[in-house]
Amino acid sequence: MARQDVFFAGVPGAVRLHDCEGLLPALDAFFRLWPHAPQPAGLPTISGMLPSGLHETAPLLVITPQGRGYRLRSPWLPAPRYEPSRACLLCSLAIELVAACCHACPRLISLHAAAVRLHGRTLIFCGDNRAGKSTLVTRLMADAARGLGDDLLGLHQGKIFSFGVAPRLRLPLPSSPALKRFMNERPGIRDRHYGYLAPSPDDLAPWGERHAPDAVILLERTPGRRAVLLPASAATGMDNVLARFLIPDGGAPEVLRLGSQLLDALPCRILRYDDLDEAAGLLARQAPLLPPAAPLPADFPPVPDSSASCARPSAGRPPAAEPAGDAGDSRTLWQQRPGLSCRQAGQSIFLTDSHGNHIFRLDGTGAVVWQLLSAPLSRDEALSLLAETFPDVPKTRIRHELKQLFQALFKARLIEKAHKSP
Repeated sequence: MARQDVFFAGVPGAVRLHDCEGLLPALDAFFRLWPHAPQPAGLPTISGMLPSGLHETAPLLVITPQGRGYRLRSPWLPAPRYEPSRACLLCSLAIELVAACCHACPRLISLHAAAVRLHGRTLIFCGDNRAGKSTLVTRLMADAARGLGDDLLGLHQGKIFSFGVAPRLRLPLPSSPALKRFMNERPGIRDRHYGYLAPSPDDLAPWGERHAPDAVILLERTPGRRAVLLPASAATGMDNVLARFLIPDGGAPEVLRLGSQLLDALPCRILRYDDLDEAAGLLARQAPLLPPAAPLPADFPPVPDSSASCARPSAGRPPAAEPAGDAGDSRTLWQQRPGLSCRQAGQSIFLTDSHGNHIFRLDGTGAVVWQLLSAPLSRDEALSLLAETFPDVPKTRIRHELKQLFQALFKARLIEKAHKSP
């Protein structure tokens, strides 16, 4: 069985191709802006990388032919993944290479977002899979903006880190003459469903290039809507930005802190639009007018053990472990668990167990009750307080919602039974 090893900048271990000689030219073209070579010597690295623990010749990712497609094996996939085309394979390989970079460098955090340099400003685009991040980035590139990534970005030492992976656009393309012309001039690999751009370094930042972010733009694709740029509330910005982080094991507190610092430092806007050309024109006009951003810190302190405004100090006692399903009754006293990481955005509270992998959002009644839980509180006590505050809401509804809230907080290990005084 013929094999070929390819090493990538920032990735410990090789990508091993088994009987895939015909794949190598496509791989080289696809990753033209991500340095790679048959040997790791001389490839650039990332500041803060951990020792890999791998033998220099050990493969990290393995690709083998399977039928008309390929099979990709990765330590971050639960099982080998079948990809029916080269375009699909190279897309999945890029995702696994980004995961490998972030695993090797704990200070490099991955964002499921897009970014461009437009009129000297670095704009981060956040949105769901149908918000149009890739098409908008590519359309702006057609007007001489410089892409930093259309789907996966890094955040490293307070700056956006580009992986040099070309934009992937859903086919058929939107009805934008400028976009179609730009794609036709730079055609990359494609299949029936997606087409890649083949950008130059002038079009797209190569792997490892860093830029300080200047603004966050939340994309909302609304059919028939004229393009408009609106202020985003603190809670809306936080909710959208936190959802774009790919949280590493145990990394939720750091991600919560990073998201908070991003939104404290950067202006955040909502772009509602339908027509791609109209949205691109609006951004080109408005980008120079956005308020200046504050610089992000290059490094971050360790996660605090507790926050005086959001979590009760532990007083030297570890939290007791609750039996599964033991959520007590309406008279049971509960309190915030110690050691939580917590941030407030507007009227919403975002928090996570300091050893967890999830971030939780509390709004309205949930946020009020969370503040009350800084001291021991039962559901009956909470019901009495809320019924007095909201006399027009039926008590039965408040009681039901409180039961659901306390059960959810208990299940998420955000509250514990209050310790009785000796």
